[in-house]
Amino acid sequence: MSKAKDTNKKKNKDSGNVYDRIFRENARAIFIPLIQFQLNIDITRYEALEFKMSRTREREVDFLYKIFDKNGKESILHLEFQTKNDKEMLARIQEYHALIYRKHKFPIRHIVIYLGRRKSTMKNKLEPHLIFSGFDIINITAIDPDQLISTQVPEMVIMALLADFKKDKLEKILHDIVEKLKSLVDSKDLMSKYINQLLILARIRNLQMIISQKLDNMPISYDIEKDGLYLQGIEKGIAKSAWLLYKKGQSIEFIADNLNLTIEQVDTAIKEWEAKS
Repeated sequence: MSKAKDTNKKKNKDSGNVYDRIFRENARAIFIPLIQFQLNIDITRYEALEFKMSRTREREVDFLYKIFDKNGKESILHLEFQTKNDKEMLARIQEYHALIYRKHKFPIRHIVIYLGRRKSTMKNKLEPHLIFSGFDIINITAIDPDQLISTQVPEMVIMALLADFKKDKLEKILHDIVEKLKSLVDSKDLMSKYINQLLILARIRNLQMIISQKLDNMPISYDIEKDGLYLQGIEKGIAKSAWLLYKKGQSIEFIADNLNLTIEQVDTAIKEWEAKS
């Protein structure tokens, strides 16, 4: 960047700071009568709010107030003072809205007070299809597991473990999942991958020990003992015991023998707990 551009950029920034200082000093005297007069907003009381964005954000909001109407209803008023047309203003305000709402959880009214000489060309309304109005929920626990198992996609099939079934149906569901995987997957490596993922998903339902034992008894081309400690569903208490014994000077072989683990499992447990310490 040339020195001239640097100088102009610095001048613009300094000018902005001067304007900000003036508006900050006069905001309380300006915004109540101006807004009530121009937009007919009922404000009987207001409180300034602190709102700091993360350092990665380019700028802060100009002014933020909690306002109260004659019925005591609370909402938030966000003011921005703008001296030039900004084609990104609508996107900026939309971003501010999400950040402010996440912190304060009140209805928000955004107002840009334009001070430029030229006519404002800034868009100030989102098109209907761009307005955030909520989100849909897909509740996996409400889906029939057979619906997922019947698909031809292995990644969908294993999700049946999180679907809607009673505990006494677990063995059948697990059997159906494995059988469907066997029909879809013709590679030992891929089968191992999906069984690994199945064991990880089991943690969400706190079924890791049960799933691990049942898989161990199934006639599938998969060696559970070669997986990492947590992928086998071994309880955290056993993992911590292995780590504590190791800290006391016991050998990995001794720990494996006494806790009925493999050397690989003990080694994984030690690394996991050392990383947490």
